Amino acid sequence: MKKILLLLSIFSLGMIQAQKVKKSDLIAMEKSIYKKALQNYDLEQAKNSVYHILELEGEQSPYLDSLAYIYFNQKNFPATLKVSNTLLKKKESLPVLEMKAVALENLNLPKEAIDVYDKIYKLKKDVGTAYKLATLQQQLKRSAEAYATLKSAENLKFPEKGFVYAPTAKKGKQQAVKFQAAFYNLMAITAYDLHNYDLAVNYFDKALKLQPDYFVAKQNKQAIEIMRKKLQQNPPPPPKNNRPEKADK
Repeated sequence: MKKILLLLSIFSLGMIQAQKVKKSDLIAMEKSIYKKALQNYDLEQAKNSVYHILELEGEQSPYLDSLAYIYFNQKNFPATLKVSNTLLKKKESLPVLEMKAVALENLNLPKEAIDVYDKIYKLKKDVGTAYKLATLQQQLKRSAEAYATLKSAENLKFPEKGFVYAPTAKKGKQQAVKFQAAFYNLMAITAYDLHNYDLAVNYFDKALKLQPDYFVAKQNKQAIEIMRKKLQQNPPPPPKNNRPEKADK
């Protein structure tokens, strides 16, 4: 009987050890699959492997950020936002904040996106973040904030080969616009929104100096010049003084 109990104990110990080895082997195998899946641009398989790793390693697994990157690259923005929020509760990370900001923007949550982009801009002063932040601010008619954001970045280093796409005269067609030209065009639009038309024209000129064929900037400048001519021909009446006159003593 003692021999049987001894054999059972040895067998149980062997099973426990085998389970431990099996778990570590499984983790290693899933990490290997994950790596190969990424090498082959198979994000779906990489995502499945990450889920297995997370299940095996638990909540403290460093592979949770990999899941956020996969969702982001798959343009699954609801999932990106959820995983990003989980990661940011543990530790603030600039790359994760950037993924969250893009996710919020694509989920049509501009107010929330502005808050995150503002935090990103404070962490890294770069013109790209300033342009994105100001674009959202201007879209929500927060033009004074947008102009202040752009003004704070005006003297920062611009990417030499950076560009954005903008509409052309042909419907459905777009042109590549130098980033700095697009930046000045946005500054001009915010100045226009603030009724500073001379400043707006000045920034449109800067944009067109960098890219003379910039269709949107040319159209915007022409519209302001037409409006200014009309104002010169028919100036608005002076504001009425509604304050009551003082009675003579």
